[in-house]
Amino acid sequence: MVQKRHKAIIGVAMILLGLAQASSYVVQRNLGFAIFGLFYACLGIVYLWAEVYAVDR
Repeated sequence: MVQKRHKAIIGVAMILLGLAQASSYVVQRNLGFAIFGLFYACLGIVYLWAEVYAVDR
């Protein structure tokens, strides 16, 4: 239970950091790094789904 909560915190942190990076670089009009931020947020979503919400094996 605790391990699952830690994985959820990591996934949410990845998503928030990616969105923060993307929004920061959109404001600075640097779309290349904004895309990398969105990509990192997407990786966070995939991590969250795979490690927390997927059916236990």
